[in-house]
Amino acid sequence: MVTGNHVVDTGSAAEGAVWSDLLRRAEALDARTATGPGDQGRRRLLAMIAVGAGLTVVLALLGSQPWELPHRDGGAVSDVPQSLLTFLLLCAAGCCWVAGRLAQPVETLGSPAATRLWWGLVAGAALVSIAAALSLASYAGTGVRPADLLVRCAVPVVPAVLAGVLAREAGRAARIRLALGTGLVTLPLGALGWALLGSAAGSTATLGDVLAMTGLAALAPLALAVAFVAADRRRRTPAEA
Repeated sequence: MVTGNHVVDTGSAAEGAVWSDLLRRAEALDARTATGPGDQGRRRLLAMIAVGAGLTVVLALLGSQPWELPHRDGGAVSDVPQSLLTFLLLCAAGCCWVAGRLAQPVETLGSPAATRLWWGLVAGAALVSIAAALSLASYAGTGVRPADLLVRCAVPVVPAVLAGVLAREAGRAARIRLALGTGLVTLPLGALGWALLGSAAGSTATLGDVLAMTGLAALAPLALAVAFVAADRRRRTPAEA
């Protein structure tokens, strides 16, 4: 306001407060946009991949220790040491817990029944993985190579595909996340089995050998299963094409 030869600023303080508030809102909006749902989903998937890789290496190292191993009798596993079985169960429980924390089935599926089915898949995958690990361990020191590699490849594939089917209505990101959640169980426990196989006295297997077999028999099938459930099979209209 101009009064004679003087300029009286009657609104500068109020306007400054308004502009400061607008700037704060704009900064908050920019931060929210930078961390949108797509970015959060990508970060969650990257976290699952990193944790899965870390668990795989850790369990491979633990499995390479001089454990008391089971034997084979008539083509079946026999004399399973209690200490080894307890160790496997603890590893499976830890992997299941990590899978649940990262996959978040309650938030992803939204249905208690579907959530229970997913947990049933994960628990079943853990039990099958324990049995597969004991089977591999029973071959240690026998000089006989396991001949059922294709069957072992199915261990990570089946639960991942079923998890994707379970989340078919929840979107592509949900299908990938829940399928990878099962892999947080099958992949580390698969590495543990191969590590037990190479832990026998006199074995020349290294950590690299264990991880290579894990990649062939567990990681590659899991990647194919995740790619399968991630594919969008909805029929597109001519306009969408």
